[in-house]
This record gives sequence, C-alpha cells and structure tokens, in this order.
Amino acid sequence: MSQDVAEFTAPQLLTTHVVDSAAEALEAVQAADVLDLGVRVYNRLVPDTDDTESLVEEWVVEVYTSAPAVDPDSDED
Repeated sequence: MSQDVAEFTAPQLLTTHVVDSAAEALEAVQAADVLDLGVRVYNRLVPDTDDTESLVEEWVVEVYTSAPAVDPDSDED
C-alpha cells in the first residue's frame, strides 16, 4: 500500500444547506471558498408544497472540512 493512501483522511461533513436557487448555492460555494472549505453541490426535484402534482427544484450545498482529493489520472465520464 502506498504511503499517500495510508495517510489520506476523508473530509468530514460540517453542514448541509438547502436553498431555492442556483444564485444562493453559488453564494454558499463562494463563502466556503473564502474559508478554504470543500463543497459538494447538486440539485434535485421535490414535490411542491402548494401543488402536490408539480415539482420544484432545490439546491443542496454540503460543506466539508476540506476539498475532496481528486486523482488527476482518473477519467470521469
């Protein structure tokens, strides 16, 4: 086993924010960047609270203690 692999510690989740717009998600990402924190951002569709037959988009911003490590040699398709 490589020494680098043995010393790797996965980033710890600090908080999760759910916001209504991409602009709010971007603001949260920029704030995390200022604090040198890692983030994971994704959007999802959830049932509308006013109309049960429609869906609304919400953005999820997960804030971590550091940015996740990425292997530059791996191809992600």
